[in-house]
Amino acid sequence: MTGAAGRRTNRGILVLLLFAAMSALVDVYAGNQLQKVDTLSLAAVSFTLCGLFFLGLDLVRRGPAATFAPLRTRRYDVVAINVSTAVTWLSLLFALKYLEPAVVNVVGLAIGPVLTVVLGPLLRRGSSVLGAEIAVSVAICGFLALLVWASVTGRSGVGDVGVDAAVVGLALTLVCGLTSTANVIYSKRLSDAGLDPQSVLAVRFFLMMAMTWGFVLVGDPGALPPALLPGLVVAVIGVGLPMYLIQVGIKHTEPITASLISALSPPMALLLQLPDARLRPSAVTLVGVVGITALVGVGVLARGRHERRPSPASLVPAGAPAPTEARSV
Repeated sequence: MTGAAGRRTNRGILVLLLFAAMSALVDVYAGNQLQKVDTLSLAAVSFTLCGLFFLGLDLVRRGPAATFAPLRTRRYDVVAINVSTAVTWLSLLFALKYLEPAVVNVVGLAIGPVLTVVLGPLLRRGSSVLGAEIAVSVAICGFLALLVWASVTGRSGVGDVGVDAAVVGLALTLVCGLTSTANVIYSKRLSDAGLDPQSVLAVRFFLMMAMTWGFVLVGDPGALPPALLPGLVVAVIGVGLPMYLIQVGIKHTEPITASLISALSPPMALLLQLPDARLRPSAVTLVGVVGITALVGVGVLARGRHERRPSPASLVPAGAPAPTEARSV
């Protein structure tokens, strides 16, 4: 891929790198704050602020008819991304109560390439996966297994939290990884349907807002005030800005590329969590993070080389019919 298309891909990769950094920052911050405030209250504040902001922005920019049109024309994709967003974030926030932020980050995000290899062709026609990306995804699984073992045996940075807590945290993190992959795929589907990043974000948080406020109101409303300031911070650095960045990145890249670059946030989380007094340096976590980061680099370079190659149509002499391309299922 060359010319304007190649430049768009490069911009998408840069934006996704910024998203990875923001993801690392919010995991470390939220992991620290969730030891002090109620998880559901923090989620209710964060996602209500973000949801209303993007909805209001799109209503002013395009009007009610255009803003709510996807609820009619792309109902399945809108419902799917609302469900996957709610499950992703609730499982992530609860997992951060039990596990080291870098481990949650790497398990939740690095598993994405593996799941995208399996689910991408099924959920989005025309997507392509390279052999190098498949090999990278398999190798990532080996390092993920190492980090799972470290968490269960108390060798991660958070120390011994007990087998039960570690298993619950890891299960939630795996759920987060699965549904975050669905987020990437359904975001790409909506983007392919003509929705820009702001328009997707305007219809993405309805279920999350309804669920979290429902839990808060039937639970302990008194836990809400202490969560207001952390919720505001998470809304900006953890939800609003990163989700806009990844939506822009997804628009210009393939889902597998988005998943691989997103997996670069664990080394950033590892560095950002060092000042947290409740965590300790872990050699196993370092090995896992460095290994996954190296594999991600290999995958991104392979995708970059592939996209810089001229397409078969560009090699056909002028006036000759273009070759027929097989459609991926």
